[in-house]
Amino acid sequence: MERIFLLWPALLAFTAATVLSACGGGGGSGAPVGASAPSVAEAERYALVAAYNGDSLASYAVNADTGLMRLVDRVPVNQASAVALRPGHDQVLVLSSAGSVDHYQLGADGSLEFFAQVLPGGGQLTDLAIHPAGEWAYVSNAEGGANGIYPLMFDPEDEGELKAMTPDAFVEPDYADPAFASLLLSRDGDHLYAADLVHDRIARFDVGDDGTLAYVDYVEAGNGPYRLARHPDRDYLYAANRFDGTLSQYRVLADGGLEPLAEPMEAGQNAQLEGLVVDRGGRFVYASDITNDKVWQFRVTAEGTLQPLTTPAVDVEAAVSPRSLVASPASDRVYLTDGSAGAMLAFSFGDDGELAAMAPDRVATDAWPADMVFTTGKPLTAHNRAAYVINGNDDDISQFSFADDGTLTPLGDANPATGDYPVAIAAHPTGDYFYVANANEDTVSQFRRVTSQLIEYDVNELSAIRAPVSADLDPVALAVHPSGNFLYVVSRQSQTVSAYGLEMNGEIEDNNGIGDYTPDDPKLLDQEQVGVLDPVALTIDPTGRFLWVVNDRPAGFIVLFRIDTSDGSLTRIDEASKAAGQNPRAVAINASGETVYVAASGDNQVRSYAVAGDGALTPGATGLSGQGAAALLAAPIHNWFYVINQVDSNVLWFASEVDVVSSTGTAPSGIAMDRGERHVLVTNLASGNLTRFNVADDGALTAGDTVETGVGPLGVAISSYTE
Repeated sequence: MERIFLLWPALLAFTAATVLSACGGGGGSGAPVGASAPSVAEAERYALVAAYNGDSLASYAVNADTGLMRLVDRVPVNQASAVALRPGHDQVLVLSSAGSVDHYQLGADGSLEFFAQVLPGGGQLTDLAIHPAGEWAYVSNAEGGANGIYPLMFDPEDEGELKAMTPDAFVEPDYADPAFASLLLSRDGDHLYAADLVHDRIARFDVGDDGTLAYVDYVEAGNGPYRLARHPDRDYLYAANRFDGTLSQYRVLADGGLEPLAEPMEAGQNAQLEGLVVDRGGRFVYASDITNDKVWQFRVTAEGTLQPLTTPAVDVEAAVSPRSLVASPASDRVYLTDGSAGAMLAFSFGDDGELAAMAPDRVATDAWPADMVFTTGKPLTAHNRAAYVINGNDDDISQFSFADDGTLTPLGDANPATGDYPVAIAAHPTGDYFYVANANEDTVSQFRRVTSQLIEYDVNELSAIRAPVSADLDPVALAVHPSGNFLYVVSRQSQTVSAYGLEMNGEIEDNNGIGDYTPDDPKLLDQEQVGVLDPVALTIDPTGRFLWVVNDRPAGFIVLFRIDTSDGSLTRIDEASKAAGQNPRAVAINASGETVYVAASGDNQVRSYAVAGDGALTPGATGLSGQGAAALLAAPIHNWFYVINQVDSNVLWFASEVDVVSSTGTAPSGIAMDRGERHVLVTNLASGNLTRFNVADDGALTAGDTVETGVGPLGVAISSYTE
């Protein structure tokens, strides 16, 4: 094989040296300063994802029980290629291959606040590692006049701000032009190892008491060592060799030297290894292979050598570009970055170590996620901020402070104005931005949740981001992509689905970003005909790959669109359309992404469909929905779902083939559930109010209080957060 050394996105660095912890005052908890991180953590809290093509760092709230992730915050970072957490502190470092290290503070709610930026030097930066004492960080450079490692320090005299050490702290090996692809610190932090992709070596550096480095020596590796990983509590180190598809195996000696344990282990024929990880318990090793579209699986023997599992590898779909691997520090889960799209593939494993796709099988991210780390500690708890009700006849939004115990209190001095006849509202996954479809004026309004710089708590009122943007005729439904990058709007009269781009600040993108913002000229990423008359509702699967639309016609259908997660564009799959009963008016998908539900008002039926890997649906069970089904709600965690019926004025709960009817106000029209699954809110169109229901442990509802809204409330959305 001809060896081509492209030190660009292919050198996206997996931070194997990262200590997966942060202190308990904010984003996570873990090892104290100066101590190694524990091998088994309490629970995952926040996942921090660096996206190379997406130019971003994002935080995701993690449900410790299910592994489900929700976008919390996102900040711009050019060519973000690695991310690491400072032990003992709620601080995040993200590496830009373009030449900088950005320093962020991680809030208890997962928010990211910029702290500092360091420009280590020229050339292309390839990897980032933080010392377990939390006092120093190291950045490798693989291009330019000086190829080596830059030591950085957290300055104790300046609030711990990340800074470069003195210029002479830069260190190189005693041979010319290394190309360090990844860095790894020993468990005690006394030694730093660097994989040299060009010279087929692993270089060793000693770490001084002041954090400075001294080059010691190197050992030979296989052809193109690319990733390094160490055992969590034993003195073993492994290297994935990119060009010959082998794994080198070493014992770490008392002085930090590396001694081969055995001959390199071959992963597979013609394998090109991109990722390498050891699970949290040190029992298994996984290596991703971009040539064969596989993840190779190995057991760690008592001697530290690698042994293929009974099933040597698991296949990933051909459309996936398997890159870096990340193991959870708190559960038996492994994540694989997809270099061809915006996704982290999610796997779980049992005692045999064999990977199995989770449900949902991936996390929607920005384009080309390069790296991910987790904060750990006490499992996150969901809290409520506010509830927002759109009033169709008042053309405005009623706002309520929404307490965790369900108390609803009117919020603000005046209701924010929408366009003419708001009929649908959708929340951004962060809970910070909201979008409203205005049917009579063919526009979409956009709002952000207002925070205060003068008081210690959030205001939580809505403020218009910009004037409403133009849409196709009669917009009646809308939804935000789980990545937070795209907004989809269904227009009934035009029979279209339109895709709009969203900025990181929640704003609908201006057309081509040229000139002054013009509300009538939003950036339309794509627009597709639904192919059936009167489309009225849509849902997007949790992975962000599929979108379904139903139409309010006597012979109703559910129509599948595939989403290109890199740019948000849609492809209608005509052969996948299914009959959906008489006048289907609502559609929803469960939290696992395995089942789609459709409620049809014409025949009073709820239909379920099993979701295949390509988004195709297989009809399943049906049940009675009551008369005049108007909306569906799938719970954010459990596999419960609810149907509201305008004619019967009730809400039905479905779980384990049991349905319970709870009365609402007159002609219920909209429904929402908080992320903690403690309360359900239902708007009542004819009685002009909002009913709160308490949710039991099994999902059953009991009526709580009712509060007045404006005239003709049609939909409701909730802002929540975690800590």
